[in-house]
Amino acid sequence: MNTKMLVVNRWVRWLHIYSAVPVLLSMIFFAVTGFFLNHTDWNLGQTKQYEQSFDLPDTLVEMDWQDSPSLYALQVLNWLDREHNVRGIKMEFEWDEDEPLLAIALDSPNGNQSIEVFPDEGVVEVFTLSLPLLVMLNNVHRGKSVSDFWRLLSDLSAIFMLVFCLTGLWLVLINKVQRLTSSAWITLGSVVFFLSLYLMH
Repeated sequence: MNTKMLVVNRWVRWLHIYSAVPVLLSMIFFAVTGFFLNHTDWNLGQTKQYEQSFDLPDTLVEMDWQDSPSLYALQVLNWLDREHNVRGIKMEFEWDEDEPLLAIALDSPNGNQSIEVFPDEGVVEVFTLSLPLLVMLNNVHRGKSVSDFWRLLSDLSAIFMLVFCLTGLWLVLINKVQRLTSSAWITLGSVVFFLSLYLMH
């Protein structure tokens, strides 16, 4: 084996060893949650529902709600987050000037919340749907209502996992002692994989 190939193999071996290290927990997480996602008929826990009612602070009640409902929706959410631990990742709101009523929908991996704000009455009603832990983790796996930071982390994890698999394949194929056996297993796995895809249609 020439010197250049030795250098390449050394770098591939280094990449294979260390590509999985920074995303080790991510690999375990996606493997475990992927297993549960494959068994959607299993009971993963009980969904909880509950209602809460809060009085709006005077600073919010005294605002001109007709002027900029979107701004006041954000201020209400900041207040709910700060004072009552009510938060979410995705937000949608709708302002009904006839009521008047501000309806806010919050979504996150662990459930959703419907918020109704009655500025004339100075009351906020929060309806919460809380999902079981395993269902929440499954939603995180699927990227449902997650933060941009988690999406970035998932993308980086995918890249590291791809590097880990491809470098592992390289190391297997350059091993003269196990090349034949490894190639047979790779072929068998590939056949099973593509056959499974074919039979799904």
